[in-house]
This record gives sequence, C-alpha cells and structure tokens, in this order.
Amino acid sequence: MVGGDPARRRAPRGASEAACPEPSRRHQHPRRRASLIAALLSALTLAVEARADELDDFITARDAYINGEYARATRELEELVGRPSTPQLSLVRSAARKYLAASLFAERHEPEARAEIATLLREDPRARLDPASFEARFVRLFEDVVRTMEPELDRLLVERAQARRLEENTRDARRALALELLGSEARVEVVPRWQTFVPFGVGQFANRQSGLGALFLSLETTFLLGSVTTAIVDQSVQSTTTQAGVFVQDTDGDRRANIAFAMRVINWTLLSAFVATTAIGIWQANDAWVPQRVINRVPRPLPPGLQGLQFSAHPGGFGASLLGTF
Repeated sequence: MVGGDPARRRAPRGASEAACPEPSRRHQHPRRRASLIAALLSALTLAVEARADELDDFITARDAYINGEYARATRELEELVGRPSTPQLSLVRSAARKYLAASLFAERHEPEARAEIATLLREDPRARLDPASFEARFVRLFEDVVRTMEPELDRLLVERAQARRLEENTRDARRALALELLGSEARVEVVPRWQTFVPFGVGQFANRQSGLGALFLSLETTFLLGSVTTAIVDQSVQSTTTQAGVFVQDTDGDRRANIAFAMRVINWTLLSAFVATTAIGIWQANDAWVPQRVINRVPRPLPPGLQGLQFSAHPGGFGASLLGTF
C-alpha cells in the first residue's frame, strides 16, 4: 500500500496546465508591433546602404581598371550598370559604361566594347572621353564609334530637345492655368428653360449667343411691324373704299381696292415670315440650351500676406502652393 498525505499527492496534469494559462494576445501585440517596426527600419537601412554602395561599387570597379584588373572591373561594372535605375545610379551610370567599355577593350573584346560605347551614346549623345584617363587606342575607338553614329546622335539630340521644349511648354501651360485658377473663381449660372420659348431672340441671348439673338430680334421685329403696318393701311383703305358697308364702284375706288388687296397679301406674307422666324428661333434656342453655365470672374486682389505663390515641378507631375503669413 502506498502511503503519504493525500494533500501532497501530485495534481492531475490537466489541472496543472489550467493553473498556468498561456500569455494573453494583448501582451503579444506589442511584441509583434515592435518586430514590424524593426523590420521596416532594417529595410530602410538596407536601402540607404544600397544607394551608398552604388557609388562605392563604381569607385572599386574603377580602381580595378586602373590597377589593370580588367576581368574584375568588367564583371563588377556589368553588374553595376545592370541594376535597376535609381537617382544615385544615374549619377555614375555614364562613367560606369565608359570604364566598362575600356575594360572590354583592354581584354581584346572590341565588338563588345563598341556595343557598350553605342549604348552609352544612345543614353547620353553628348558623352565624351577624357583622353588623360584612358588609353589612347581606346580613345580612338571611342571617337570612331562617335563618327559612325553621328547621324543617329544628331537625331537623338533633336528629338530630346523637342521633348524638352514640349515639357517646358506643358509646364508653362500648367503654370498659367494654375495662376488663372488661383486668380479667379467660378460661378455657376442656371439658365431657365422657359426663356428659350420667348421670341425676339430672348432664347439666344439667354444662351449667350448675342449675334443670333440680334439677328432674330431684328428679323422678327421687322416682320411684325411690317405686318401691323400693312394691316393698318389695309383697314384704312377699306374704310374709304366702302360707304356704309357698300363698295363704291368708281375708278378711284378700284385703285384703293387694289391697294387694299396688295396690303393684305403683304400682311399675310410678313405675318407668315414672322411665325416661321419665331419658330426657327425657338427651335435653335432649345437646341443650344445648356441648363448650367460656368462663368469665371476675377475677385478682388489677394491680401499682401497671401500673394506669395510657389511652383514646383517633379517627375510625377506639377504642384503649386500659396505661401502666406498670418
């Protein structure tokens, strides 16, 4: 029989584990956050070191060329110019290609050296060698490639000059637009639809078509006044041609009757022209009608403290900002 105090017996395994619960997730979050921050800082540090290494790698490879270690210089320079383009690498890429071509030429790989020089010139058509830094035979090879590619280089220079002018014009246009937007404010004007159904060019004037408005106004006014005038003349002639409703049969009466008939014809013609012109004007006004119209007006000048305007251009676009003191 196994003796011992029951109180001192070993507790069950499950009870022991229950007595020591796992750390809560709330305590794990700070650790995870700290790990993420450390990883980000490490990545940023590596990126900065990589940018610094590009210049160091170029200097190391150039020193290898100067010391006559052409195979090593070729290997390191090929790896350097093959990297993705960065602002730091763009500062040394042209020089790196020069030394790479020189290293290839020193290793008796003239076709590869020519190809590398051609690549350099296509990237920078104005690139030239410092004769004091390279072997004379390589300088002659470089100048020979330049002469061979001269038409292509001239074309590249013209195209890039045109692209540069286009970029400058675009930047100037954006700057002018920014100045216009900063110096004016937009006001939206609502054009009521009922105005387009009013004759005498009202619809055209509402649509800001002053020329058409003046044309329809003059035509419709002329036709209407002519119609009213001929109607008055017709009635006047008829009143003298008849007496107590009885037509007077004499020579003078016949002449007045002819005049009255002519007035009626002219009256109906002018009235028809008025109706037709009015219908055309209403149709044209409705066809050109725009519910809303944006009107720009220049506000009062900015206060002196807000008149500082700063523009900035960058590869991703164009920006403008106001500088002021408060």
